[in-house]
Amino acid sequence: MTQFLLQRSMLPVRGMVEPLLYVREVGSVTRGDATATLAAGAELSFDTSFGVFHAGRWRRLTTVDAIVARVVATGSGRADVVSVQRGREHVVACASLGAQPVDIAVGSLRDSRFGVLYVRIVATGPCDVQRVEWRTSTPSSHDVRLSLSITTFNRQAYVIPTVKRVLSLVRSLSELQGRVRVLVVDNANNVNFEESPSDDLSVVPNRNLGGAGGFARGLMWLREQGWATHVLFMDDDISLETEALVRTVALFAYARDPQMCVHGAMLSEERQWMQFEAGSKYLWRSLYPLRALGQEDDLRDRSLVLRDAKEKRFAYSAWWYTAFPIGITKDNPLPVFVRGDDVAFGLMHTGRHTVTLNGIAVWHADFHLKNNPSSLFYEMRNFATIDTLVFDRHRWWHLGQRFLALSFRNLFGFRYASAEYMIRGMRAYLAGPQALAEVDHTALHDELRQVTEEKPAPLSPDHASVVMSTPLPKPVRLIGFVLSLPFVGGYLIPKSLRSRELRTAPIDSRAVGLALRHEQILYRHDRLPEGFVCSRDGARFRALWRDVFGVLFELARTYGRLKREYRAAYPALVSDEAWQRRFDGVSAVPKR
Repeated sequence: MTQFLLQRSMLPVRGMVEPLLYVREVGSVTRGDATATLAAGAELSFDTSFGVFHAGRWRRLTTVDAIVARVVATGSGRADVVSVQRGREHVVACASLGAQPVDIAVGSLRDSRFGVLYVRIVATGPCDVQRVEWRTSTPSSHDVRLSLSITTFNRQAYVIPTVKRVLSLVRSLSELQGRVRVLVVDNANNVNFEESPSDDLSVVPNRNLGGAGGFARGLMWLREQGWATHVLFMDDDISLETEALVRTVALFAYARDPQMCVHGAMLSEERQWMQFEAGSKYLWRSLYPLRALGQEDDLRDRSLVLRDAKEKRFAYSAWWYTAFPIGITKDNPLPVFVRGDDVAFGLMHTGRHTVTLNGIAVWHADFHLKNNPSSLFYEMRNFATIDTLVFDRHRWWHLGQRFLALSFRNLFGFRYASAEYMIRGMRAYLAGPQALAEVDHTALHDELRQVTEEKPAPLSPDHASVVMSTPLPKPVRLIGFVLSLPFVGGYLIPKSLRSRELRTAPIDSRAVGLALRHEQILYRHDRLPEGFVCSRDGARFRALWRDVFGVLFELARTYGRLKREYRAAYPALVSDEAWQRRFDGVSAVPKR
């Protein structure tokens, strides 16, 4: 009987700091690079985030039916297949181990109510375990040829090892051979993988047009080549769990929805057990519209792992790992360089079709260390553009309220550079779609990133020695926040009553209440010795407030016209022709 591979439950590689993402051990277990050796009486189980087979999700999302667990282990002992339903666990199948891997028929997904399945191995004598493979005899529903599209800019330390691991997996696993390829769009024109020419790796040089430009280039290139049925957009600064590719290809092969898209969860590089995001909602009326799902989940938590959680609706998925059918749209990404290109693409095309699955994940550095005032330029301009394009009921006061509230927080927290770049971002939006089409993104980004203020950097010894301030109770912080308005951020408090003591605040906060009665704030990371100092500046404060209200007046006056113009210009902005002109280094739209 022909079997098709759905998922592999693997052992953690040597040096993995969070092995509980992969396996749980009882008794004497010695792990090597690819094999765990169990002594008599020891147990090894895959009731983990990366180890379980989420039967309920496979049943709901795919046409998979008959399930087989292949236990790649030898020695003395037995392997149990354990079903978990509503917190109750029971063994549904078992087999004795011997000199060869053993296949355990689990049964039909269609005729069962399995929620989560996992394999537990109990040694009665010496036993070597390599992995568990979840397989099916159900023929696949779709032919899948998946091409990764990785955009890189001077991230060799990340992207070269990632590509090497992917190619090693693809070339060694028959189920992926001829079905997975890698495309790297090199925005810096300097990456070298030291690989002989082959069908499974292509490198395309490109101008530095940010993530949007790189992914647009990759998408256009893949359409022209005509090989790929599905595309995986992936960042260059992540660490990939390569087994995610096995599960992604299988999901596409058996998908009930032919437009299914797959999102990989982002885990913290600093705390590898912590989930940062597994998809996101987008609340366009809110001050902070991005609402991550599954944020700060501890993926070592067994009760969380064994829950048959129903699928959640997405608004969009981020491009650190987003896979989709290449034919889902003819549109290319919006030309917005960074921040929001994936949001727009998700809201318009992929979000409502997107699913997640345990074990499809990447690790990424803390975003708080990447944020700086230039990020706020892109967030302000790009999210304003997205809201205008996507939401029919969006009005100028929705955008104006967000802009005013964020300006208040930045200005009253001494983050003047952030406010300046937000104002600049709003002015770029107000310049209209013609300006967006004609902007030299490379030159603009080079200019924006010259900002030296409010950028996380290693703290000086004096600042590193400052004791982290104990957070005040939330009601006290709220009182300080409320009083900031009548006291104009503390400027109406006599200078003699304001403290010169340096206080600390989280690096991603706007310490409005704390700034009310202080002259300086040290914004710092809670785990790393990085941050920056912001100081009170009355002249700058007043000048920026004038700019904020000037921009609000302009927004109220022109929003109706801008909405019509952006929507009319959208097809041209995302067209192949416009992007090709950008790749060629000429204006996307001829200047008048």
